[in-house]
Formats: sequence, C-alpha cells, structure tokens
Amino acid sequence: MPNSICPVVRNTLLAALFLAGLACRLVASAPTLTPPPAPTIAPSPTALPPTSPPPSPVPSPTSAPAIAAPATAPPIATPEVDWTDLSPYQQAMLPEFAADVETVTAAGASRYYLEVELELPPNKADSPRLNGRERVRYTNTETVALSEIYFRLYPNLPGYGGKMTVEQAVVDNQVVQLELAANNSAVRIPLAQPLAPGAVADITLIYQADVPKETEQGYNIFSASGDTLALAGFYPAIAVYDETGWNIEIPPPYGDATYLDTSLYQVELTLPENMVVAASGSLLASTANSNGSKTLSLVSGPMRDFYLAARTDFEVVSETVDGITVNSYYPPGLAQGGKLALRYAADALRVFNQRFGRYPYAEFDVVATPTSAGGVEYPGVVVVAQFLYDERGGFFQHATAHEVAHQWWYGLVGNDQVDEPWQDESLTNYSTVIYWEAVEGAENAQQVIDAFFFGPYEQARNQGQDRAVIGQVSDFSEGEYATFVYGKGPLFFHALRQEVGDETYFKIMQTYYAEYKYKIAQPEDLLALIEQVSGRNVEPLVETWLEKRN
Repeated sequence: MPNSICPVVRNTLLAALFLAGLACRLVASAPTLTPPPAPTIAPSPTALPPTSPPPSPVPSPTSAPAIAAPATAPPIATPEVDWTDLSPYQQAMLPEFAADVETVTAAGASRYYLEVELELPPNKADSPRLNGRERVRYTNTETVALSEIYFRLYPNLPGYGGKMTVEQAVVDNQVVQLELAANNSAVRIPLAQPLAPGAVADITLIYQADVPKETEQGYNIFSASGDTLALAGFYPAIAVYDETGWNIEIPPPYGDATYLDTSLYQVELTLPENMVVAASGSLLASTANSNGSKTLSLVSGPMRDFYLAARTDFEVVSETVDGITVNSYYPPGLAQGGKLALRYAADALRVFNQRFGRYPYAEFDVVATPTSAGGVEYPGVVVVAQFLYDERGGFFQHATAHEVAHQWWYGLVGNDQVDEPWQDESLTNYSTVIYWEAVEGAENAQQVIDAFFFGPYEQARNQGQDRAVIGQVSDFSEGEYATFVYGKGPLFFHALRQEVGDETYFKIMQTYYAEYKYKIAQPEDLLALIEQVSGRNVEPLVETWLEKRN
C-alpha cells in the first residue's frame, strides 16, 4: 500500500497537531511545546467494591440543592418496560456473543429505557431541545448498602456547554426530592431505605436538555453545530460507585469526562422524519408518525455509554468485516473522505480483532462531525473531525485507527478515564502502531513511533519539561497531557513489547481483554496481569516510562 504516513512524518506541524489532538479527542490546533500542545481521548471499567461505605460526596457549595418536585406531586407516568425480555439487546450482538447479554445481566448491569424527543426551534438561531423520559433498573453490585444514587448530567460540564435539568424523579413508585451537586453536573437521588447489596431500585426521571449551537470549551461534542447534531451525554447517566464513593468530580474541559459502568440500553428516539441518525448499537425499527416525525427504536448490547449524531443529509457507505456491518456517515461533498474513513475503520477492526480479541457487536459506525477534536470515541461508534476528510492517509488515517482501538481500551475494557487516563490513552495510542504495521508496513509503523512518541517526548525533555505519565487529567496542562499521556506513555508499551517479544505481548493484550471485557480494570490489575502472563518484573519499565522524570 502507499507510504501514506510519510507526509505526516515529514510535516512537523502535523506531528505536533497529532499529539495535541490525538486519540479520543484529537485537538486540531498546532501547539508548540512551550507552551505545550493540546490533548484528548478515553475509556472506562469495574472497580473493586469497598469493604466499608466511603463518605458520600457533598453537593457543591456553589450550587444550592434544587428541589425538582415537591413530595406531594402526583407520580409521573412510568414507561412500561419488560425487564425480563433480553432479546432486543441480543439483536445488537454478533450471534456468537448474544449470551454476553445474559452474563452482564446476571452480574447486575444497569438497564436504561429512554424515550427522547428532539424539539427543533422555529428560529434556527435558537437551540434545539431534548425532552426525555428515562427509566432505569439499577442493581446494587457493591458490598455495602447505598442510601443514595447519583446521576451525571454531562451537558452541564464546562466541556459540554449545554444545559440539562431533571424535573421530576420517581423511585419504586414514590416521588422523591432531588438535589443538584458538583456545580449542577450531577443529581442526587435519595433512597427511602438503604439499598442492600444485590437489591434493585426502579428509577424514572423526566428531563430536558438544551443543545448549544457551539461550545466555547471542550470539543463541540454536545452541539447543534452547522447542520449536525452531536449528542454526547444526552441522558442522565448513573455515576460509578467505587472505593472512593460516588465519582462526580468535575473534570477539566480537555481530556475525557466519562467514567461509567457497562449497561444495556433501549432508546426510543423521536425526531423529524428526514433526519439520518448514527448511533451506538443497532436500529430495530423506524415508525412514521402522523405529525411528520418518526420514532427510531435503538438498542445496544453491553455498552458503557450511548451516543447519537444526526443531520438531514448524512450520506452512508457500508461494508462487512468479520460479520460486522461497518457504516461511514458523512455530509455531502465529503464522499471521498467518507469512503477512506470506511476503509481505515474496516482495516482497523480486522487487525484488532486478530490481535486483541473479537469485537462483539453487530455494527460499528464512523461519523464525520464538526468536532474541534481530531476524533472522539464512544461505544460502537467513533467520531472523526470532518475537517480531516479532505486528507488522504496521515493524521486522518491515524486518528480513525486510534478511535477504533478505543473500542477495546475504554469501550470494552473500562478504566477511570478521569483519574487514570494513561491506562486507556497510552495503550490505545500504541495500539495504532499495531494497525500501521499490519496495514502499511513496519517502516511506516516505526516512523509513527519516532515522530509521535519519541520525537515530542525528547523535545519536552530537552526543554526541561519531563514528568510522570501516571496522574489525573487535572494534574496535566493541556500541552502536558498531549506530550506525556499520548507521547511518553505509549513508550511503556513499546518497551514492554521489545522486552517480552511479540508472542507474549499479544498474549498479554488478549488476556487483558478476555478477563476485563465489560468490566473496569484498575492500573494495578493491568500491571499484575502483565507480570502474570510474561513472568517478568514490570516495575523497572513502570518506573522508567510511567512514574518518574528521566
């Protein structure tokens, strides 16, 4: 195949751009090291339950608790859902993985049923609105009783720039009072009685979300920008409870914000009949309504999140890879880029299926949107910035492959993207090397390593800017995040592969995937597994590439 990485390698501006925006939220500006470049990307997993209940988070003092409904309010209409029927979720899986739905259900995965209506304003200058009714079956999978449950309202984070309000909530047929927390980016649902381990709560929320035309911070991932609706975080999502308690901290507007457990989703989406939708999971049915709208019945297998994008004139090209239907959605005028995105995504799926383990879902989508990042990953669907669609190869190809790799490292094997971003971002970025080797050859793969890992890291060291890779997103500046999480971090996996050899390295990756699929892995889980499979002491590599300045 053509030496398509060479233009990127020769162009130092694009190399800086790549690092500044690589991975899941590839930012497309060309920063320098001083001040450093700009970052982005992420995944999420299943933490060990605490032995005693950690303190509950205190609602943010900057946002007074908001009562969403008085105790005397009449109960809201709860959607009818047959929680015993698992067949819809199984239709979103490849046949050989349909049993995974039963496995995660038995393990207590939450189940979401969402009814969402898109309300377009008469004046195009105004923001669209989402009107939602959400019913959730939540199982306490911890070892302690829970007196409350927190939902994340991601559109209220600075990096999303929207507005989401929960108007009313019912828990087990009882109306409850709601409290906002974490600067309105979370809502606390109190429970009348502590929810014992293994017990189930049935929760219904009525909510609205205003979708901004553009976002001042972040990556334009929750917006109605131009003619494209990008709807990341369009529903209240149950926060993760782990040894630190409920995870409702406010992340910076760069990097990834989501840290979620695997769940099952059914989504009834009503919107104008002329809109084309790309979404996580699979479409089961489309029903025309008498008012010129349609209702799409969408369903997922076990996924960590659910994403939607829509516009009236999306064009689509598709192909089948290993039984998976791969779709590329793009606006008119970007047909060549749309076909290239399909090729890059299809090749990446094929390579990672062979190297890491099978992708279990029936469909996979790659979507061109006006995100200001180079790319963003979601379960079953990835977004690639439409400004890249005029390129051929280079950063466009790399960004697409990177986001596809996130299906394994974030989507299927989860981790805390906010507190341990290296665990998925550094591994995902190194996984693109595996793609380049298989598709474009070893020479191009080495150029990627030299240009995007060693090059930026050495430049940082020469400027006295070295630092540890391990840390929360908030521990890094935007430029540091790009240089060290995306540049230095992958060198840990490169050094590991050189030390143990290809056979053992890929056995490590396959074992990691098999053991933590649909779960949340902690950094110590990954490092212990490396030592277990390889029989090597990994601490020297950890110290050199992850823990200290060199």
